[in-house]
Amino acid sequence: MKMRMSRLQHLTVFSVAAIHLLLFSICPVSSRIYRTNDAVVIEADNLMGPSSFASRNFGYPPPIPMMYAVNPYTGLYYQQQPNFPFWPYPLYRPASSFSDVENITATSAESKQQKIACGVGPTTLPKTMNAPAADRILGGTEATPNSWPFVVGLKSTMSLIYCGGSIISKTRILTAASCVYRLTMEEISQLYVLLIVHRQAEMVGFIGDAQMVRRVLRVVYHIDYNAKTLQNDVAVLTIDPPINFSKDVSPVCLPPASSAADQFVGKDAAIMGWGVTEKDGSTSKTLQQATVQVTANAKCIEGWSASPSPVTNQHICASAAGKDICKSDNGGPMVAQTKDGSTSWTQVGIASFGNACAGGKPIVFANVAFFRKWIDTYVRN
Repeated sequence: MKMRMSRLQHLTVFSVAAIHLLLFSICPVSSRIYRTNDAVVIEADNLMGPSSFASRNFGYPPPIPMMYAVNPYTGLYYQQQPNFPFWPYPLYRPASSFSDVENITATSAESKQQKIACGVGPTTLPKTMNAPAADRILGGTEATPNSWPFVVGLKSTMSLIYCGGSIISKTRILTAASCVYRLTMEEISQLYVLLIVHRQAEMVGFIGDAQMVRRVLRVVYHIDYNAKTLQNDVAVLTIDPPINFSKDVSPVCLPPASSAADQFVGKDAAIMGWGVTEKDGSTSKTLQQATVQVTANAKCIEGWSASPSPVTNQHICASAAGKDICKSDNGGPMVAQTKDGSTSWTQVGIASFGNACAGGKPIVFANVAFFRKWIDTYVRN
């Protein structure tokens, strides 16, 4: 019986791949890439049916491949996955166009858009210190299903969740530049976001228990992102169709713009993701979470002793004994209850790099407050 089920699973995967290849041969990819003064913008059209992108953007050059590079901090390396130009989930098929009009950048406890509070989540930090070893993701435990309504997973057609992200408006996802910058435009056209998801699929080509799926139509990442030094590791994705906020899916709060490196020092914070659960292991099947404490940048620079240090004032660091992020965790949020008495979760960091999944050095995040003005620009535009 087990052998029959195994053969059936392999046949299913083979059939899905065959359909992908067929559609790849008959459906052209229509997209464009350009630069602004502070960002690289990649747009991919909806590929179901006649191309609406071509009529809106006639005259732009055909797709060109993006660079492919390896993160030198080996805890966060991703293997490129093959992607094919079609939408594999008819039940979740997106609309053929999207609006750039945005009225929300989640800064307070209430969204002006749909009267949904930002930063909804557990009332307390994850209790992970005494978790059984078998349940740990480098010091974490399994989250309560759907307890973090702003957390999303990034997935391509033929991959499992390979990065995290967070909802910041009805059509925008905040993630790391390292999650998207080396994808080809073809691959970006096959990138999508899983919402209200706890358990990811057992095999590629499936969506696990995700209750919503959204296509990625635009990727914007910082023009000065550097894969070697991991500076400017921030990106904003545009998804379609827009999210209808509810008790199960809502945006995270964002801190006000600030260049102060140590404004959250000493705060306990939560991190979460579907990343590798042990060095050289496989990705987690369920969303994992852990509690860390924000550390001073000077201490973080000392911990990451190098010449030059990869840590600068655009980073925010956190640490806790036995806890670290690992492959497939970056892009995910680090959140804290930044004001005394507040129950709202504010995203203070975007997971960028750790110490090769082994712990021992502070975890490094892109500082959301530092990049807040940049983020606002590409939420509104």
